[in-house]
Amino acid sequence: MEIEGLVRALREGDDAMKLAAAQRLGDLASPYSVWDSNRWVLIAEAGAIPPLVELLREGSATAKHMAARALGYLAHDNGNKVLIAEAGGIPLLVDLLRDGSAGNKEEAAWALGNLARNDANALAIALAVGLSRRALASGPREAFVELARCGSVTFVNRSIVRDASVPTKRKATLVVAALLRDSVPDSTPRDIRAVIGSYL
Repeated sequence: MEIEGLVRALREGDDAMKLAAAQRLGDLASPYSVWDSNRWVLIAEAGAIPPLVELLREGSATAKHMAARALGYLAHDNGNKVLIAEAGGIPLLVDLLRDGSAGNKEEAAWALGNLARNDANALAIALAVGLSRRALASGPREAFVELARCGSVTFVNRSIVRDASVPTKRKATLVVAALLRDSVPDSTPRDIRAVIGSYL
């Protein structure tokens, strides 16, 4: 089966083979491809998630881009959200969001946004970027304004996103919004929605 061969290439191939395999798995996982409703599960069951996460750790910038893209598609499945977190994908995606190229930041932000739709993952993302309940409660509105206007956002004196493009800013805003849900006073989410509407 094609998926199994691609996973084998991710595990055993040279750098070029790994890059090609990650790109093809992303294509197969895309909802814009010829779609099989079980594709996300089949890819995960073939063992693709751990080597994709490893590519985030050790791959070239282009390989990281393709791995983040594939993981972002796979994270549409609820079970895969858990598997990606268990494989260690969250801190690596946060690192890519913080320090990657513009395109890599965009893919990382989108993947994290999908992962954050799981409550445990949202907490893990918050911890990975250095957020705390106290920091979230004290300044989320200002952080959204900074993100929307300047293309960067800082929490707890740590830059999360720098020099981001407009699509990345929007995606990163959704990630932070997911983190803020259930972590701040009831009035704050309304303020957040107002900021998003005003600046993006």
